[in-house]
Amino acid sequence: MGFLGTRAGLFADLSLIISIAGFIILCSGVVYAKRGILLRHFKMTRIAVILTVTAFILWMGFSLIRSFQLIISHLTNLPILVTVFHVVFGTSALILGIFFAFDKIIKKTRNPMRTVFLLWILTVLLGITTYIMRYILIRSPAR
Repeated sequence: MGFLGTRAGLFADLSLIISIAGFIILCSGVVYAKRGILLRHFKMTRIAVILTVTAFILWMGFSLIRSFQLIISHLTNLPILVTVFHVVFGTSALILGIFFAFDKIIKKTRNPMRTVFLLWILTVLLGITTYIMRYILIRSPAR
């Protein structure tokens, strides 16, 4: 049992907290971009991406690999579909976020960055929903 008082383990709880913190930092980066403070914007987005990569390494990637068979065999269940959408949107947001945050070659314009930010919002919401469904609302079968 993790420290948030749910059935989730320590790494699932840490991943949730790190992801939410990263999203809040990303939002502050958006505010800095709107104010024209681009150096601070770049720093905030890099921190957000590093935090999300950390959460992915700590828990999300491991959990996906471990649960892959269960996901494939129950693909039509709502909690599994939410998880699959979280994985698809999250992978896209993270890869694009890495490129935008760390690549100096890609031309960074508003529309692509807004698209990535919207993907990031959707991913965070789906991740929180996945956590709630998996560890709070639904009793998962024993493995």
